[in-house]
Amino acid sequence: MKLRAMIVDDEAELRKSVASVLKRIETELNVEFTLVEASNGLEAVQKSTEDFYDLILMDVKMPEMDGLTALQQIKEHNPQTFVLIMTAHSNLNDAVIAIKEGAYDYVEKPVGADKLSDVVKKSLEANAMIKGLTASSPIFDDDIESDIENSSDQNLKTDIVGQNTKMKEVFGLIYKLCKVETTVLVRGENGTGKELVAKAIHFNSPKKSGTFVAINCGAIPENLMESELFGHEKGAFTGAIERKIGKFQLANNGTLFLDEIGELKPEMQVKLLRALQEKKFTPVGSNREVKTNARIIAATNRNLEKMMEDQNFREDLFYRLNVMPIFLPPLRERPDDIVKLAESFLEKFSVTHGKKMNRISAECLELMKRYRWPGNIRELENIIERAFIVESSNEMTVESLPDQIKNSVTSYISPNQSASSASANTTLINSQNSMDFELFKEQAEKDFIIQALKANKGKINQTVAQANIPKNTLLRKIRKYNLLAKDYSDN
Repeated sequence: MKLRAMIVDDEAELRKSVASVLKRIETELNVEFTLVEASNGLEAVQKSTEDFYDLILMDVKMPEMDGLTALQQIKEHNPQTFVLIMTAHSNLNDAVIAIKEGAYDYVEKPVGADKLSDVVKKSLEANAMIKGLTASSPIFDDDIESDIENSSDQNLKTDIVGQNTKMKEVFGLIYKLCKVETTVLVRGENGTGKELVAKAIHFNSPKKSGTFVAINCGAIPENLMESELFGHEKGAFTGAIERKIGKFQLANNGTLFLDEIGELKPEMQVKLLRALQEKKFTPVGSNREVKTNARIIAATNRNLEKMMEDQNFREDLFYRLNVMPIFLPPLRERPDDIVKLAESFLEKFSVTHGKKMNRISAECLELMKRYRWPGNIRELENIIERAFIVESSNEMTVESLPDQIKNSVTSYISPNQSASSASANTTLINSQNSMDFELFKEQAEKDFIIQALKANKGKINQTVAQANIPKNTLLRKIRKYNLLAKDYSDN
């Protein structure tokens, strides 16, 4: 893995020393660093706006601009950049302030290889968790068309309607949640990455040194749920042969992830609500109260609003959990994320299976984008791993896809076909799925957008006027179907 790193210090010898340490630990971390140096915070900010850096190691006390000020400006521009602060032992208070402002961690001077390797390794693991959210990021309705129309830079236009904007929104949201201890409710279908969101928040927050504890509320029998959450004393009930520590206590100083919160029974909901409100609980069979400062992140694929109407979920618990909701769309609504996710899984399984596969054929990728992915990201991961078993070459092709994809994708357009012939194409239609209205509607909608852009040479405003489509709608559909307006221009 190749990473861009910047070393920021006003002492040239220290920059040289840190660079040599990073180069020494490349093999251990299985990375290759491209190193850039800056002599002060102002120079670091300027370079970070000109190019993206995965990692920045920065001193605090520097001329022109100090490290803390530079940190704030760097994180505002690129929240996904991981910043490590370098400070002398006598200035550890600066390190504490820096972490509150968004730095991932700090290392003391003189910078030792072992300590730096450990901190960088943890930052890379946390970075990987966030990057894994590409297809799980919430959909925002930010108005971006003014940026598109006002820019004369075609590259900027491409960035705005592509993945980069969505990724910055995700990083920005995670960055904000990492600086507070607000309760979070993650909502989405199974397989959309709800636990990954919870881990990303935890491992990038001040509580990252604490324990991340997960419990599936739908997998624990009703009569054991209280004991699982709050623990029990020896002899509290039949079978309680020894004292047990509950998940709330295990997650003290860390994060408790309550998956499938909608499966909790009303009686248990009351006890959970009390623990959240009072930040203390009583183990089963005990008279003592135990305090907790665990951060709570809950998740569900259920319609909690409907459950409240049916009196199956308490309103007071819902509003206690729903302080900061995150809605994860299903993968079928984010086809532009499939490429990046597939590439990450290819890289992952190349290591796992000891086999190099680094390409996906255009035809295979087109089918994957048109498939509805009922199992979401988890299903995509399984299909990529299946390809490593089926394929003998280093390219993933249509032949390696399971039948449920090849037989359910309708109106498939080969990359060699023109968009105008899409309606006549009937390849890969299964008799049981050929009447799927939703698939037909999406294909017809995409074909219309393509034809409208082509007729108006990729000009957004002209397409809006000629096609009688609201501008916000057109931009949203362009993003949904992974289209680029510039592809249909004269150039």
